Amino acid sequence: MYLLLVASLNENMKLARRIEKSLETLGVKSKIINLVDLNITLYDSTKEENDGIPSKITELSSTMKNASGYIVVSPEYNYSIPPTLTNVIAWLSRNGEDFRELFTLKYVQLATHSGVGGNDVCNAMRLQFSKLGAIVAPREIVTTPKKEVEEASLQRILSQFVGISQK
Repeated sequence: MYLLLVASLNENMKLARRIEKSLETLGVKSKIINLVDLNITLYDSTKEENDGIPSKITELSSTMKNASGYIVVSPEYNYSIPPTLTNVIAWLSRNGEDFRELFTLKYVQLATHSGVGGNDVCNAMRLQFSKLGAIVAPREIVTTPKKEVEEASLQRILSQFVGISQK
């Protein structure tokens, strides 16, 4: 099963649902997890020391361990990664004996609906997930208010991603 990790409630959630339907047509199971809906408190070491790791992070970590790969659907905030995604990764990095097992050699497909083109957020996510040890697919799924992804292109990108991640 693939996890669609979504860092937004609006247009990126619509894109995630479209990706989910495209995966269904390929016979691939997926699950959408909206990181905003998890409502995770902002990470800081004092909160961790006083309150421990949030249970939703522990649950997410367990779910991620069993996934074949991740499709990260994120908006672009100020030319980079939105705080929701960064915060969840920060908490995940504090959970368990070796958080890198969530990312090392895991396949990641990047996707965005962006008002400004999406290149910067894709580059920022590519760098972060690569540094965490993930294998990031070479093509991104990018939509803007003026440019939807063509269904044939979406199918090709997802077919390639599933193909490399199931070897």
